Amino acid sequence: MYSHFDSTSWVTPFGLIFIAAIFTAWLFARRNATLICIDPSHVDLLMPITIIVGIIGGTIFAIFMPMDHMVAGEAMNHGIRVRLFGMLGTGAIGVFIYSRIVKLSFRRLLDVFALPTLAGLMVHRIGCFMAGCCWGDVISHEHTSEFASQVQSTSFLQGIAQGVQYPPGSLPYEQHLAMGMIDSGALASLPVYPVQLYEAGLLLVLILVLSRVPWKRSPRGTLAIITVCSYAVMRFFIEYLRADGHIVLGNLTVTQLQCIILLPSIVLLPRWRKYVVS
Repeated sequence: MYSHFDSTSWVTPFGLIFIAAIFTAWLFARRNATLICIDPSHVDLLMPITIIVGIIGGTIFAIFMPMDHMVAGEAMNHGIRVRLFGMLGTGAIGVFIYSRIVKLSFRRLLDVFALPTLAGLMVHRIGCFMAGCCWGDVISHEHTSEFASQVQSTSFLQGIAQGVQYPPGSLPYEQHLAMGMIDSGALASLPVYPVQLYEAGLLLVLILVLSRVPWKRSPRGTLAIITVCSYAVMRFFIEYLRADGHIVLGNLTVTQLQCIILLPSIVLLPRWRKYVVS
């Protein structure tokens, strides 16, 4: 994720939608807490804690992955970004510490926040679309580049999907310019997949499906594990339509490697329930 604020604009569409995403997750989590007789004031305290800790953790996580900052090889190194999985992981640590202090079930709190996190991310992706961050691959494959595997990783939607172009100064425009795919006088970037909206739509479907899970009667932590693994599978495949992830192994991005690591959580669920304090 990129903030993509500029130095002169304190109020941006991205910022407003980010706030809307936080409120969406907060209200959803309060509802979940009420359903299982947890005082929603715990959610009120945990929201700022997890956001602050998560942003710090996601940023630190990114510092140790310098190659992931490159969206056009050495020609364009955008700088530090907040890594989503690092943010979620450190946010979960904050939830764990809080649960020990107030004597609540850590796993049940994760269940409370599981679907609200997806809902917040769904709203946030709309902000990403408007800001031009987390952008998609070039739709047309007529252009060649030494970084073609990063920006032209798939063609199965070519001729079906409609692309979106971003203006000069946007991240997609800067990437295409750095790769020599457009010249400096171009009025807009090449058409790219609106992958942010694709992910928002898939997240909505995922929320609707997972809301059918009887999590209040299931073993604690079950919904959280299913949610994380379901999102990891979805994100792994949608990465093939994104152009902001540096290829680090074969044709895989850093995010895809993280998804591969997360998926064994499904197999390890019984052991996770055994060793994580309830």
